[in-house]
Amino acid sequence: MELNKCTVQQPTTTIYRLHMFFHSLIMLALVYYRLSHLFYFETVLSLHALAWMLITLGEASFIVKWFFGQGTRWHPVVRDVFPEHITCKDSQLPAIDVMVFTANPKKEPIADVMNTVISAMALDYPTDKLAVYLADDGGCSLTLYAIEEACSFAKLWLPFCRKYGIKTRCPKAFFSPLGEDDRVLKNDDFAAEQKEIKLKYEEFQQNVNSAGESGRIKGEVEPDRAPLVKVINDSKMEKEKSADALTKMPLLVYVSRERRPHLRHHFKGGSANALLRVSGIISNAPYLLVLDCDFFCHDPTSARKAMCFHLDPNLSPSLAYVQFPQVFYNVSKSDIYDVKIRQAYKTIWHGMDGIQGPVLSGTGYFLKRKALYTSPGLKDEFLRSPEKHFGLSRKFIASLEENNGYTKQEEVISEATIEEARTLATCAYEDGTQWGEEIGYSYNCHLESTFTGYLLHCKGWTSTYLYPERPSFLGCAPVDMQGFSSQLIKWVAALTQAGLSHLNPLTYGMKSRMRTVQCLCYAYLMYFSLYSWGMVLHASVPSTGLLLGIQVYPEVYDPWFAVYVIAFISTILENMSESIPEGGSVKTWWMEYRALMMMGVSAIWLGGCKAIIEKIIGTQGEKLYLSDKAIDEKKLKKYEKGKFDFQGIGILAVPLITFSVLNLVGFLVGVNQVIITMKFGDVLGQLLVSSFFVFVVVTVVIDVVSFLKVS
Repeated sequence: MELNKCTVQQPTTTIYRLHMFFHSLIMLALVYYRLSHLFYFETVLSLHALAWMLITLGEASFIVKWFFGQGTRWHPVVRDVFPEHITCKDSQLPAIDVMVFTANPKKEPIADVMNTVISAMALDYPTDKLAVYLADDGGCSLTLYAIEEACSFAKLWLPFCRKYGIKTRCPKAFFSPLGEDDRVLKNDDFAAEQKEIKLKYEEFQQNVNSAGESGRIKGEVEPDRAPLVKVINDSKMEKEKSADALTKMPLLVYVSRERRPHLRHHFKGGSANALLRVSGIISNAPYLLVLDCDFFCHDPTSARKAMCFHLDPNLSPSLAYVQFPQVFYNVSKSDIYDVKIRQAYKTIWHGMDGIQGPVLSGTGYFLKRKALYTSPGLKDEFLRSPEKHFGLSRKFIASLEENNGYTKQEEVISEATIEEARTLATCAYEDGTQWGEEIGYSYNCHLESTFTGYLLHCKGWTSTYLYPERPSFLGCAPVDMQGFSSQLIKWVAALTQAGLSHLNPLTYGMKSRMRTVQCLCYAYLMYFSLYSWGMVLHASVPSTGLLLGIQVYPEVYDPWFAVYVIAFISTILENMSESIPEGGSVKTWWMEYRALMMMGVSAIWLGGCKAIIEKIIGTQGEKLYLSDKAIDEKKLKKYEKGKFDFQGIGILAVPLITFSVLNLVGFLVGVNQVIITMKFGDVLGQLLVSSFFVFVVVTVVIDVVSFLKVS
């Protein structure tokens, strides 16, 4: 019986390919028009020639970005899984180490972090095959206290979930509208137990919150600290052996690696590699589930679903990871900031899945540990010169030397093992090794997961994408312009830096074991800032041309004008085809398109500029912005009403207001010229571009100006 099924999206694929052919002809025609007319100017030093060259560059940016993006539309597939077809017994399932990452309790509420930990402990997977690690990169005493409290609560919560078959196993979600179906009365005992467990959950929350607010336990980040590894719950201890199936608890470990202010720590990538080593000598599972602290497990069967791919003999030898989508529980109906990023999770990831696999997306993926050490088909490569690659820990190297690549966990975790784990979590351990280069998560990009996934594909590994009907993981999205824009700037800057490095997909990727079409997909992501340069030039050149009387588009009676109209309609239809069929509407498409245009001349553009400047002056890797996961209730209510919140956007307001005013003034001047001369043929193209930009962004800019006045 098959464990999974892969289906090519039809007729979508055929329509995409026909559109590629048609749109490519239009793009070639535009390139011919621009280049051939460039020679009509008497001198290239004139303002008219300069405007022509700039708008040509803008169109070229759009065309190149479109060309790269066609890789994601070439062979989209969807997958389904059948966990009931897994024939092996639970005792024969491969073990899984769950890695949860947190860094700052001020920006990542500790109660929410613990909800993620508890939901991971409650996965529907054999308890003795599951280990949960919390990597606290803030070294906060309050986080350690909270995970101990969470473990105590989990001893009540896990049996309750197992007894009544609860699907929503994150306590916070269960007691919210997300858990309504699970709270339906099951029997007479259920209501009483639910009431009792709710009181225990509220007590747990109160204990954690009061400990921090009172100052009884320090809640600050410790930037200068020694490593700390503490086993919170050891599933192998004697007292656990007598536990029944309902009350068994998985292994739970707290890890805080060493941090010193004068030493580079490589952010989340460094934390992940330290946790790889620590978990390697404690539980050493062959598979890893990686979660950001704000993404809790919403479907307890997600691990079994992932195993439908990892246990498939046709896929497993070259399969590095199974990626699940990032889905957010707090997205409003209007989604004015496009925080769902539907284009990525509904289109691009499915498209890449039909080639070599989706991007490693930072959270919600099941990764083969061995993939971080070697290439597919090279079984013992990572064991050559092990000290040079992995460091001097004999215990860690021994964990790699069994026939299957992994040793089994010892019966009870000894103090000697914990001491060795502390050594593996020190700053000095990686000195002179290949950690962050050839081994583990890459240090070459701030988006450590995405870039590591790219390098895995370069080595020849594949990945799969599963978008189940019930979200396997749910996260919390930013609800204001400042939060989402800051996140977007970080993503774009990191991707652009990767695209400008020697490891870029157009040179390094093409020479690697990665497929050519997959290289185009990564080029689309790493050079996405090209879109912003096209947007900035189209937001400035046509409107400036109206002010100065410079024509940059063909006259309305010229046949070339029809080519531009067709190109615009074709582009809009392509965008709509990615939004409307995937459960969206025209309104959904419009909100997403407007958000993309806004971000194109602000956050995406600034992110691209940041990457280029840092590349020139050599300051990459010095600082990294950590997203604020704490939700402000006032901002949330404003977001739910579909109103923009510009508090704290700072410099982002400058290009938005500047380009909007420029286009509005240019449009008015152009209309005035038409009224005076009674001729519109030579300026209609520029009027349409300016009016479209004003129509898309002007309502947002009015909100910005109103906000600035109030402030």
